[in-house]
Amino acid sequence: MDCRDFKVWLVSRDGGDADISRAARAHRRDCPPCDRLYRADEGLEQTLAAGIQTTKVPDGMAQRARALASESIDAPRVRRSTWLRKGLTPALAFGLILVVMVWNPFTNPLSSLDAIGNYALANHTRRDMAMAFTVDETPDPQAWFFQRLNYRITLPDLQDRGLTLRGGRECSIGPHKAAYLFYDDNGKPVSVFIIPADKINMALQTDRRYRIDAPAHRVDLWQTNDMVCILVQGRPAALPAET
Repeated sequence: MDCRDFKVWLVSRDGGDADISRAARAHRRDCPPCDRLYRADEGLEQTLAAGIQTTKVPDGMAQRARALASESIDAPRVRRSTWLRKGLTPALAFGLILVVMVWNPFTNPLSSLDAIGNYALANHTRRDMAMAFTVDETPDPQAWFFQRLNYRITLPDLQDRGLTLRGGRECSIGPHKAAYLFYDDNGKPVSVFIIPADKINMALQTDRRYRIDAPAHRVDLWQTNDMVCILVQGRPAALPAET
């Protein structure tokens, strides 16, 4: 199941097929954006069930929502759930639909370095993202990824950084599938993600390195040919100040 199929399931999941529901739960575990979308949907259900006051939609919000809907090629369909069948006022229902549309991570994904880095960092720090193969078991990682992603990747040359490839798996960067490579740096984990450049809504200069510094991690991004590589590692400890 991919992100598009997950959103279709989310719209009509009440009384759905058990096998499809299991596939959706498995996809949620590997896709932070879909997991957040699911939790947002559940949160709205719980809030409405507990009761909510009708409020006026702020001026201009309706126009912005319609603009987002027209710009997005993959806008979510809002499920006609129990709270819509219980006589919710149209103004409140419309306001809640606007919230889902504006909050939806798929409306304009991967449009900034921060957005790309955040998706990669979320995968790097998850404890349940185990390797699907090791280099000892799979000597041709490119072929392994081609069978699952339907596009070919080129492994980056990271020997000058002293990194050793251990294995890999597929994952998601935003709504798009990506290759996830596990490297070792003297016992410290380093993650490298590879995604086609046409999945990113911004232009990167070929062979230029971009860097994002997080509190405990460092994210490097670069484009080579038609692929974008994202490297995530722990930030080196600061050296003590000289006295």
